[in-house]
Amino acid sequence: MRTFRIFALAGLVALGTASAAMADLAVSGNDGKQVRAGDGLPMTPTPDSISVIAFSSMSKPAVIGEIEACGTLLGPPVAIAVAADSSFALAACPQTLAADGKKVASNQVNVIGLDNPTRPALLQTVEAGEGATAVAINRAGTLALVTGVGDDTITLFAIKDRELTQLSQVKLDAKAEPRDVMFAPDGKTAWALRFGDGKATKLAVGKNTLTRVADYDAGTQPDGGSITADGRYLIVNAFGGVPGRTDKGATLMIDTRSGKITDVQEVGALPESVNIAPGDKYVAIVVGNGSATVLKAKNFNEVFGKLVIFRPVKDKLEHVTDAQLGHACQGAVWSADAKRILVQCSVERDIRTFDFDGKSAVEQPDLRLTFVSRPGAMAVSGGPR
Repeated sequence: MRTFRIFALAGLVALGTASAAMADLAVSGNDGKQVRAGDGLPMTPTPDSISVIAFSSMSKPAVIGEIEACGTLLGPPVAIAVAADSSFALAACPQTLAADGKKVASNQVNVIGLDNPTRPALLQTVEAGEGATAVAINRAGTLALVTGVGDDTITLFAIKDRELTQLSQVKLDAKAEPRDVMFAPDGKTAWALRFGDGKATKLAVGKNTLTRVADYDAGTQPDGGSITADGRYLIVNAFGGVPGRTDKGATLMIDTRSGKITDVQEVGALPESVNIAPGDKYVAIVVGNGSATVLKAKNFNEVFGKLVIFRPVKDKLEHVTDAQLGHACQGAVWSADAKRILVQCSVERDIRTFDFDGKSAVEQPDLRLTFVSRPGAMAVSGGPR
């Protein structure tokens, strides 16, 4: 599966992007529909887009390709998934603009071809559940899962030749509001996080079927999460903490064998993104932290988001470091060697680069990438990493 990625990036060298030779490809979904008066900008939408970014710990990040296609700021920043071989990406679209300019719920998922990452192409658009928010692709690149926040569904798709075909759908309890979904490494199990009723639902994935197995407590308003490479632990952000432990924003670990919460760490208000470094070495959490959602907010220069990094130690999260972010920041990804992190900040409409040495994360301001629309979801091949 790595053959495609090596071939594609070698092609970038031929096109003059020599620094991309050893790069990862990150895909960012950018939302232009969220027009807010306090930004001091014209009150008109900007184009949604999907951007392809080449980056590594040894090279300057660069946007190498872009296509106008639905991007979203809604929900956790998991509306993008990239196949393990980087040959395509999926982009969920929970909201579009109607002819009258009003935002309306959508059930679409776009398949973006990355044959030539400098010229991403829209290959297909399919329908999932209403308010399609989170997408996941199994390691084999043969199956995809999509959450329907508006109708409480999880939809299973087959993938063949980068074309999606719906196979099965699980209907959860009313107002479960599943915001995230992920495959376990074995591909036979999946997990959905239910913001509405505080559950983590275990799902059995068959060749053509998706079946609900069991529900476990996952704190109050679990928003987004990730699963360790060995499949043993879910790491979950809960907006409302865990009853009896804390009512503040928290990151928690859930043992997938027992379904029990093994650790809870307060991180601050509105923890958005859970990103596990390759080899499960570290976990990066993007926290809103009460930061402003518009440029002209009164507290804009006083309250900032933060990047929190933990080290998983057995069934616990050991705090490593914090770093200051911008405002209303969203998704993040690690480089393959876990020495660099990219973070989306939606108010500033940029993606920031942090270098990490195992002890501290230091931003490199001269490496910021700026966008016309708000970066709202991001992934690299094989998962959010």
